[in-house]
Amino acid sequence: MSKNYEALFTPLKVGGVTLKNRIVLCAMGGTNPIGFEGTFSEGHRDYYIARAKANVGLMIPGVANVGTASKGHRWLYEERELFLGPMKQLMDDIHAYGSRSFFQLGTSFGRSQMVFPGMEKMPREMVEKMLVAPSDGMPNVWAPELKHRALTLEEIQETIQAYARTAALCREAGIDGVEIHAVHEGYLLDQFSMANMNHRTDEYGGSLENRLRFATDIIKAIKALCGKDYPVSVRYSVASKIRGFNQAALPGEAYTEFGRSMEESPAVARILQEAGADMLNADNGSYDSWFWAHPPMYMPMACNLPEVSYLKQFVDIPVICAGRMNDPDIAAEAVRSGKVDGVGIARQLLCDPDWCDKVRNGDLEDIRPCIACHNGCFPVTRYKGLSCGMTGHMGRCALNPVTFREKELELKPTEKKKKVAVIGGGIGGMEAARLLAMRGHTVTLYEKGGELGGVFRAAAAPDFKEKDKELIAWYIRQLKKLPVEIRLNTAVTQEDLKTMDAEEIIIATGSKPRKLPIPGFDGPNAVEAVDYLLGNKPVGDHVVIIGGGLTGCEIAYDLALKGKKPVIVEMQDDILKIMGLSAANSNMLREIIRYYGIPVHVSTALQEIKAGEVLVKDEAGKTFSIPADSVILSVGYVPDGNLGEGDPRVHVLGDAHKVGNLMSVIWEAYEIAYQI
Repeated sequence: MSKNYEALFTPLKVGGVTLKNRIVLCAMGGTNPIGFEGTFSEGHRDYYIARAKANVGLMIPGVANVGTASKGHRWLYEERELFLGPMKQLMDDIHAYGSRSFFQLGTSFGRSQMVFPGMEKMPREMVEKMLVAPSDGMPNVWAPELKHRALTLEEIQETIQAYARTAALCREAGIDGVEIHAVHEGYLLDQFSMANMNHRTDEYGGSLENRLRFATDIIKAIKALCGKDYPVSVRYSVASKIRGFNQAALPGEAYTEFGRSMEESPAVARILQEAGADMLNADNGSYDSWFWAHPPMYMPMACNLPEVSYLKQFVDIPVICAGRMNDPDIAAEAVRSGKVDGVGIARQLLCDPDWCDKVRNGDLEDIRPCIACHNGCFPVTRYKGLSCGMTGHMGRCALNPVTFREKELELKPTEKKKKVAVIGGGIGGMEAARLLAMRGHTVTLYEKGGELGGVFRAAAAPDFKEKDKELIAWYIRQLKKLPVEIRLNTAVTQEDLKTMDAEEIIIATGSKPRKLPIPGFDGPNAVEAVDYLLGNKPVGDHVVIIGGGLTGCEIAYDLALKGKKPVIVEMQDDILKIMGLSAANSNMLREIIRYYGIPVHVSTALQEIKAGEVLVKDEAGKTFSIPADSVILSVGYVPDGNLGEGDPRVHVLGDAHKVGNLMSVIWEAYEIAYQI
């Protein structure tokens, strides 16, 4: 074991259970083995076994509702066959590797209830059951025009008993403990705890003790039924980080807390401990400030550690800190110094299931870094005209398609070794080459430039993209360890393909910037986004960005950090109108644009780029000028994969045939590499 990280691998006692180390796989949406329809997922079994083998100390699946509306309001404690059958077997398998598992239990989202297209077709009584809150009239997070009704006293008591009875079933199934998804992230129980969201006048409103009574009654009921030694962890947000309904506070921003403040938080934690909580699994944020609980790459590493370590001073039970804690040096120092008792590592363990073993052995360079993109694990999208949309399943990983497909995509040697040429050294090409070589093929990788990484080098250029840079470095290291011949500065033509000594050819040439038939588009003041990001062309102080997609908004942030004065011009009626872009990421970018006062013109079309200005037209048909020393063009990309047409050996990968994102190209690389 590397001595630098010994602190992470010491035992930790939680209630009546001892964990073998201080690493907690926190709950994530989509990771519960029991689905909403009351079925058990074998893919989830394989996922947890893989991480137990790699020595994760404690694993907590995604939240399970103690009363599931989709089952006709059937209570989770009635699912005895599921718990005492496949769940019990899964626990036995996990325990065989010395790992432990707590089952996270939750109830309603409250005003954070996601509003999906089609909800209007659901039975009215089911929708009313979902749209609850501590008090009448609370606005829905996703669709503020929807107002929630107050939960009744009868519903509160039913929920408390459901928690207790489900916890008892968990204990019977051999599950090591339960975690209450309670005073956290702006879910229903968290809303009960906040004075600005709880206006009740009964025993569940008013004083802090009353506002916490729902959560403390649940803890006490579980302890009464399961015994004082059965561990109860509480998922906890130290500070809400909100300025008001649907208004988030950025790191370092001066604001007045609308939710739970740092000043109030120690008293809340002590009340939870006195009620019987055995552990606080803590971070910050709520659905109104989602990027604190689900931090994107714009958040600093260990973004929640200052608040969580402050809270630890006021309680005697273990305190875990989650939120970009996957830097091993930061994590180990936090535990070693006593700032926290353990670290929550969630999405990094989707990306690399062997994170624990690699850290323990000091093999840090072999860790595939989570880049906090949320494309696979949290593809919940929100923009004007779409309250809540989702692409694919939650809990997956953009960089690791094997997650939840451990058996399906098990890496096996090829039955027939082939010579394979990969044209293009971007992420897709490198991933295909890596997998092909690992399967035993003879691989040659051709890259027309002098560096590997392709257009992703530009995406990784801003200072807040440190993990993107690490990903490129990780790929280069992995390829060097494999028998892959890399030919840089080698452009491949159509004629070259005809004589190429290869049985299979993968075209991974990526995409090229879109061109618009606009006067001045190719003029001296116009700078392609890639050229700006790579530092190929300097820009002036006043910069107009044409395109308010992800790249355009990130460039605006980068310019603001450099002291420039960016302006965003977007043709659509909203910026960041990208299906699949996580609302946590877009939420933070919108707040960044607000904080830096970056002007945004939506429903506005570029007309002409001139010296010192751009001419644009708004939706009313009015043409006006915006001063511009430079104009950065971020209007999208088109495929650049016309090589090898008609050649039966050719497979076209990723953006070379259809522009997507990092997830689509990596997942496709897996599919092609497994077919060859």
